[in-house]
Amino acid sequence: MTTQQAVTLETTLASMFDHIAKKQNIMADLEQIERLHQEVAPTASPMLRHYLERRSYTKALELLKEGIVVEDPDRPDCDH
Repeated sequence: MTTQQAVTLETTLASMFDHIAKKQNIMADLEQIERLHQEVAPTASPMLRHYLERRSYTKALELLKEGIVVEDPDRPDCDH
């Protein structure tokens, strides 16, 4: 999961919760979250995948805000 993917997912989740608070339609947010979930699933952390699969979006957003779910796919396997 790249940093950009994490930022996009975090922003979309935050937007959804904002729309819920304002009693606005969240269908576009849900579609975007599902698309992002499919995109990041192969490289996302197991915990984030679990939260997204279970639609525990509050927990997913908290995890993203902690910043511990991003791994750079371009990082070499060793630092030598």
